[in-house]
Amino acid sequence: MTGNFLHHRLADPHNVHKHAMRQFEMNHLGGHAKVEEQKEKKQNALKLQSAVLDSGEKPPPPVHDLAGLSCSDHGGPSDDLAKEMIYWRDIPSDDAFVSPIGANSKKRKYLTFEPDGGGFNNIRMSMETMIVMAHAMSRTLVMPPSQGMYLLRKGSGKKHFSFDDFYHLEQVGYEHAGLHVISMEEFLKTEAMTGNLFNKTTGDVAFPPNNRTNWDGTDPKPLKEYLREVTLTPLNWTPGSCLVAFPSDDGPEHFAELDEMMKDVNANFPKVQEFINKPVPVNAPATERLREAVAGQVKQLCVYDEKMQEAPVVHFMCYHKMRVRFLTHFYSFLFFESWEQDLFNKRFVRDHLRYADEIQCAAARVVAAIRDRARRRDPTGNPDGTFDSFHIRRVRRRVSVDEVNILRFFQYKATRLEADQIYENTKDELQEKATVFVATDHQGKPFFKPLADHYDLVFLSDFKEELKDVNTNYLGMIDQLVASRGRVFFGCFHSTFSGFIFRMRGYHSQKEKVEGWDQGVLPKSYYYSGKREKSMYQSYGPLRTPYYSREFPISWRDIDKGVEELSAFEV
Repeated sequence: MTGNFLHHRLADPHNVHKHAMRQFEMNHLGGHAKVEEQKEKKQNALKLQSAVLDSGEKPPPPVHDLAGLSCSDHGGPSDDLAKEMIYWRDIPSDDAFVSPIGANSKKRKYLTFEPDGGGFNNIRMSMETMIVMAHAMSRTLVMPPSQGMYLLRKGSGKKHFSFDDFYHLEQVGYEHAGLHVISMEEFLKTEAMTGNLFNKTTGDVAFPPNNRTNWDGTDPKPLKEYLREVTLTPLNWTPGSCLVAFPSDDGPEHFAELDEMMKDVNANFPKVQEFINKPVPVNAPATERLREAVAGQVKQLCVYDEKMQEAPVVHFMCYHKMRVRFLTHFYSFLFFESWEQDLFNKRFVRDHLRYADEIQCAAARVVAAIRDRARRRDPTGNPDGTFDSFHIRRVRRRVSVDEVNILRFFQYKATRLEADQIYENTKDELQEKATVFVATDHQGKPFFKPLADHYDLVFLSDFKEELKDVNTNYLGMIDQLVASRGRVFFGCFHSTFSGFIFRMRGYHSQKEKVEGWDQGVLPKSYYYSGKREKSMYQSYGPLRTPYYSREFPISWRDIDKGVEELSAFEV
């Protein structure tokens, strides 16, 4: 399919658009019947969950309305107040999507990975990449055991966390035809303890250290070392040095065609400047999209070759001393020849790798309280309770070897401004005496006095009643969600915490069709650190290194394109 399909698209993509959409649905969505099958599966699951709960038996994986947000079981607020947090959608045709790569394999294969060793937003970025790769490779995703996460050990409560503590991952794996998710314990019981894993050096059967299968809450180092010994571990897949590319059909000849495409791009290697305020259409031919993806930076592909495809387990490690780390965005590291699959993955991350309802609802309560405060301060001039927001980073954080040289200037100078300088840099975009929410890691309010002299400042710590039963380890995520709802937002340059706020604002902009949404720009989103980077989101900026330092419009711009056509086709 790849060769003919690609050449026709390059010749005149508009003439074959409808055919390509139909063919893609038939091959990888299973057509209209499979979409209906997924709908029926979800409805049956809801009925089963209700019946089991009534009987008192152990419930199946939780089922909830992914298109909405109900906080009745999470301490409020009302559905009417909670709905403003929703930037995601429930798309049945996406639930039915199966990657063309490896989908016909008769033997189950796995993807295992080690969480990033940095702060939670670095961990989140790496996790997103791993989940998208597992789906793209049609591999069962093995989730790491619960363990301590940097900066997430607050209070006297829980000290070890799994991704299920923050996301609805069990539910995502349950309802998606193309993604199977299991625990590390299940993987070790199924494959390791049955003698299916072998030491790469000796070829001997290798069992887990001390035959342990449950590693929750234990030192993960022995498990990591074991997995590295019994799996294929691609050390040359390095974000920033190569781009992982997936063809629109399976087979070695189709991967070879991608290599030829990359050679064509390298023959006239594009510059980043070509794409500033000139985004390539999301449904453009693959070569055009590849040019923008690599512009001025990446000149080679990471190939999911036959050796990797045949490996029972592919393992992605995180080892800072070897500079092996997936500190990158999934959309800057993974390229899909099919624009439909590319947009599916971006929607998948938006719609399903969102914070769990408990966290969303806590943020919704705080947002409602801030709006009420702003409204009461100016009932005539501000009937909607509009507020603005900041993320101001102050505490020095641990940085990896990879980041030291890049961030030394920014980390300790350009982003560590005093409050009076922050005020000077931002005052032109804010209204005097406005209510302003500040997400911050700085504990002392006196630091913020130069801002408090001009604005009605509020912090998460001011909303103890709204957060009285909330796990304190969720507060950082709640800070992000609340800040994302500000009319104007100022973030911290080179902060992945701020970055995710910008991305959520991008998702909201597409749903609300705010000014500039079609170009992916965010007209009321800024950095507070200086003039050079202040207005980065006021124009379309293509990918550029270091990728992790900010978010890019390519992750949210026009990603719902094709959904209606795809789900409307009947086979």
